[in-house]
Amino acid sequence: MTLNFQKSIAKSQATLPIVGVMALAAWVPPPQSTHWLNLPFLRPDGPDTHPSPADSGLWQFLPSFLQQGYWSQALSLLCAGIAVYLMAELNSRNALLRESSRILSSILALLLTFTVSCHTFQPGMAAMPLVLLSFFPLFATYQLPNPTLTLSSYLCLAIASLISPTFIWVVPLYWAIQILFRSLTFRCFTASLLAIALPYWFYGGIALMTNSTEPFLAHLEAMGNFHWFDYSQLELRNAATFLLIVTLFLVGTIDFYIHQFLDKTRIRIIHKGLILLGIAITLIIISMPQHLWTFLPLLIVCTAILFGHFFALTRTKFSHILCLILLVLSLGVLAIQYL
Repeated sequence: MTLNFQKSIAKSQATLPIVGVMALAAWVPPPQSTHWLNLPFLRPDGPDTHPSPADSGLWQFLPSFLQQGYWSQALSLLCAGIAVYLMAELNSRNALLRESSRILSSILALLLTFTVSCHTFQPGMAAMPLVLLSFFPLFATYQLPNPTLTLSSYLCLAIASLISPTFIWVVPLYWAIQILFRSLTFRCFTASLLAIALPYWFYGGIALMTNSTEPFLAHLEAMGNFHWFDYSQLELRNAATFLLIVTLFLVGTIDFYIHQFLDKTRIRIIHKGLILLGIAITLIIISMPQHLWTFLPLLIVCTAILFGHFFALTRTKFSHILCLILLVLSLGVLAIQYL
């Protein structure tokens, strides 16, 4: 009965709408609960939610009223909604699962809902739809070296790095993924460099025209601004959230490697690229936890695909018991975030 229940959840077309309603209810607090918005880990000036101005790129020019209160929640919800839609399209176009299911979008919505600090508008949430957009042309380059597709993918990533310059660190990971896809030719590599430089060419030109080169130079300097293993501002609730996402990522990764022979070669390679990206993002967060909320939404995207693959296709009694344990663990982490 338990097996059939989980299978029904994965295959049902009603799963995503139900999860969407639940997420919306959890995202927006009632008007009388104004104290909920004043929790330290949700305030825009909280210690872990946002990077320092030196690392925030163009984000520092965003009006302050958009980074707090209901405006912040509404914009973060909009970004989450766009990301969930893009995940559904990504799965539809690339057949990331062996069967028809909307569980990947549902898992993404649930993870963003359980990660309460993602309910505020921040660089990671703003960049998440751009990263998902970059996956469309990136996955299309599988064994198909195409400079146009490559330029489109890296252009999305470069625009995301305008929001927060630390996103530029993901570029070498995309190169590694294209090597895995056998699509990184000299022309594609040149196209990627052009795509990365293009937004900064405009940004630098505007900075020169307006005689405001200091923020532009600070933005470039922040790309190489590394502060290793500084855990002084990391709170328990944020560490618990990160460990939950990593746990789900590892469960999905291990299950994929056990059962990868059941997937087509193209899907195996795409998932291996996502595993590479997820592992690298995890190491970045561990080594530089001050960028937790910049990179965690990207890790959540990778986790949603891998854990969703596990949830939808698992068929053993042990794996179903494990899903129930992980659900209880997720609810526990959610409760910790409200303490």
